[in-house]
Amino acid sequence: MKRNNLVTAVLAGVAGIAGITSSAQAVNINPDGLGQVLIYPYYTTNNGLQTVLSVVNTTDEAKAVKVRFLESLNSREVLDFNLYMSEYDVWTAALYDNAGAPTMVTADSSCTVPYFFGNGNGLGVQPFFNYAYSGPNADASPERPSITRASEGHFEIIEMGAMYGGSALAATHVQPGLGPNQQLPADCEALVGAWSVDAGVLGYWLADSSVDISAPTGGLFGGAALINVNEGTMYSYDAKAINGFWDASVSAGVRHSGPGDELPSLTSGLATTANLFDDQGNALALTYATSIEAVSALFMHDSVMNEYAIIEGLRARSEWILTFPTKRFYIDPAFAVSPVPTAPFTDALRDNATACEDLSIDFWDREEGVPLTVPGSSGPQPSPLPPVIIPDVVSFELCAETNVIRFDQVEVQDPQTPATPIVGTNGFDSLVTFSLPVGYDSGWARIDMPINYDNTGVLQADRMDAQGLLGLPVVGYWFQTFTNGNLVGGTVLANYGGIFGHKGTRQQTP
Repeated sequence: MKRNNLVTAVLAGVAGIAGITSSAQAVNINPDGLGQVLIYPYYTTNNGLQTVLSVVNTTDEAKAVKVRFLESLNSREVLDFNLYMSEYDVWTAALYDNAGAPTMVTADSSCTVPYFFGNGNGLGVQPFFNYAYSGPNADASPERPSITRASEGHFEIIEMGAMYGGSALAATHVQPGLGPNQQLPADCEALVGAWSVDAGVLGYWLADSSVDISAPTGGLFGGAALINVNEGTMYSYDAKAINGFWDASVSAGVRHSGPGDELPSLTSGLATTANLFDDQGNALALTYATSIEAVSALFMHDSVMNEYAIIEGLRARSEWILTFPTKRFYIDPAFAVSPVPTAPFTDALRDNATACEDLSIDFWDREEGVPLTVPGSSGPQPSPLPPVIIPDVVSFELCAETNVIRFDQVEVQDPQTPATPIVGTNGFDSLVTFSLPVGYDSGWARIDMPINYDNTGVLQADRMDAQGLLGLPVVGYWFQTFTNGNLVGGTVLANYGGIFGHKGTRQQTP
């Protein structure tokens, strides 16, 4: 037996012992950051912030890629187009607020369909749309069709295939560019024409979307950053990379769809097994009835944890992002693959375009302290003293698909009181603010996902998926800022920012 065949056989045996299937047959989150699908958990154009983003093709093959931006409340599309990357290509763009309308701008010449580059004084400019949640497509009562609903959310990039032949050549950067070391693609208009009708004749991709398209090979990575130019802050993060998303049996015609098409989506893969690790480090290979359940399993957690710091003297601000990247396929009849709501989600889409999930949160300071409530005066008291009450964990709801949890502090110097959640203060139910007791200006918190109450407040069975994974599919980060106004005698203002991924646990019931 040849050496490489022997190694392959040994590795196959080890994988069988460990209970892990081949990555070609199962989806997994690649810890090295390369994949066929990239999930970017957050974008925003609110409060003076802009979001800049990139995606990199690390392979020697041209790539057909779907780019899709999804608003925060119910993950309805607000912008969807095709990106055609040449080998080793990088595509970049930015999102900003344009008089209340979230807008994408790009100075990148890589081929997109439609082709954005140069449509706005040398830049490519494209506003977001609200068509997917307004008019005949409305998912809510009349007060929620505003385009400002699209001012935050998340986005996904899905490889549709490797390119070859004339289509790959058209996307390749070969023409003289606009400056040193800049080149333009050979013929982006040819790719636009492939999805167009000219004099009654269908473009070649409208006639057959598999032309010049072979199976996806992965190798994409990307990231994004939130920038506030006026404050001088920047928060950057890496996209989550999913490998093994595409089953080899899926035809190119299914994978490669036109610009604006809602497919391919996270439901499009045929791999129904998820490779992951539980809280104890045990390898799990869990097989589901549908591919979206396998993708969701990659993000399932029964708890997520991170720090917070809201120290007044440092003008510190803390916000957590929690995004449920597959929620719409479980609660929205427009996307769901089975009757809604479907486990692990428990609430169907309501008239106000929300589907709320009960969660709980525990707080600690940096010395293991928990908020306590002492009845009566905070001053000296005669004996016997009233009992010290340790409050129950704080229950609250998250009602959007991309959620912001903000940490604040109570103004009054009263005895310590439990944290109080305030929901929906941004008008779209995607912001929850917790007012922490005095003294709790830094520490950490844990959100538990399995908690599940019915409409009467009665605790139900733990929330879990079809393979017994507890919790909900969630991904996100902690955003932290500090402001220093004391530099150079108070004449220089300095802002500092950081972003930290959530930590979590994953448990499977017996």
